[in-house]
Amino acid sequence: MSLSKDNQRGDVFIGSAASPGKPKGLLDAISEIQQYYVVERSGSTIPEDFFTLGGKLAFFEVGFKGGFVCGLISALFTPLAIGVFEKYIPIFGTFEMTLYDKFFAFVIALSFSIGYAFFFASLGKYYIGEISKAAIKNLISGLATGAILKMIIAFIAFHFLYFIVLEPHNLAGTLIKLKWLVSMNKLNTIHQWLGDFRHIFLSSSYFIVFTTFLMVSIPLIGIIIGSQNTRADMDQEKRWK
Repeated sequence: MSLSKDNQRGDVFIGSAASPGKPKGLLDAISEIQQYYVVERSGSTIPEDFFTLGGKLAFFEVGFKGGFVCGLISALFTPLAIGVFEKYIPIFGTFEMTLYDKFFAFVIALSFSIGYAFFFASLGKYYIGEISKAAIKNLISGLATGAILKMIIAFIAFHFLYFIVLEPHNLAGTLIKLKWLVSMNKLNTIHQWLGDFRHIFLSSSYFIVFTTFLMVSIPLIGIIIGSQNTRADMDQEKRWK
């Protein structure tokens, strides 16, 4: 984004050869928000029409993709993490878990989505000018929409696995078709293990609701706190001038 100022009129003109307001990824979106913030905090004005509908949709799309993909990865790891915690899956080759092993199991399920949420929360310090606010709002709205859509899909999928796919009668009917490939003793073992593991998907579906709530709440809290701190710094700077 390039800036030029007409000293006679005091207007700020904003132009860019790379489609301003239409980031292709999260880093591009944050970079543009930082540029808006620098311009608006300096006291210059950005024309309201600069942030077009296409730009708003682009920021929303970036947030949506991040919230959905990140949440989907977390959803896939959640049954594995809970399975480890409940000793259905050996971690580090053993079922005897230390406190560190239990912590590591939950990190597997939480770290990606929560880390991503804190990354969004860092935008709070740029939530000052009208254009900066609009960009951040669209980015966070996309994040929340993607995360909630992921939650709904995962919730339905895990309940489908619990009530339909892994229902004992249905599971037996599926496994018996593999008797030409796998011995009956192994099929019995698989049936018993999947039958015991089945409830993990039900627990995972509710755990994902909790992590989605965190993923949406953390950026909102970060924006409130960050914007308040930035405004306090700006007020202090004014008093010193």
